[in-house]
Amino acid sequence: MNPHEHLELFRDAILRSLKANRTTGMNRFTLEIALRMVGFPLATTADLEQEIQYLIDKGFIVEAAKSHTPANRRWRLTAVGVDDLEGRGL
Repeated sequence: MNPHEHLELFRDAILRSLKANRTTGMNRFTLEIALRMVGFPLATTADLEQEIQYLIDKGFIVEAAKSHTPANRRWRLTAVGVDDLEGRGL
């Protein structure tokens, strides 16, 4: 597998994890656990944060509003993200 294929799978795993939690979204810690469970045990927090920013820039995810503890950020999938996954059969 080349690095581009690995990155695509990593991004898809983030999106699919968020799709599974569309109502509440997920925080960084929960996303890291989900990614480890689906085959990315060596992904770092920096790797995840970089790809979260990329997916935000693409309009696939947004930061979810929180009423308390705003420092503990949480993200959710957008309609664009859902449409992308569903358009690819994911």
